[in-house]
Amino acid sequence: MAGQSLWLARATPRAWLEQGKKISVKNAPTHFGTVAYELVSDADNGKTSATIELSSRKAPKEVVLRFRHPKSAPIKGVTVNGKAWTEFNKDNETNTLKGLTGNVAVTTQY
Repeated sequence: MAGQSLWLARATPRAWLEQGKKISVKNAPTHFGTVAYELVSDADNGKTSATIELSSRKAPKEVVLRFRHPKSAPIKGVTVNGKAWTEFNKDNETNTLKGLTGNVAVTTQY
């Protein structure tokens, strides 16, 4: 869906998400308003977490968040705001977030 999707961490090098590493982006201007996010790796324990602050000014149709496990482990499950989430693609290593604004917490299990 070109033009209606906001991609986050699309081309993150796997090494950036090794155990204990963190990526933080603040006040990023996008077509959909200002966005901030933080990815925190706990790869040794099979998970990576993200907190995302989305603008509600002009919400994208979907946000596609890419989690690239440092050892290419497949995604086994995802929670969004503490609830099971099924909109993920283990082959592309992406989580597709639809209908969300404000603060969003995503945890991906491997």
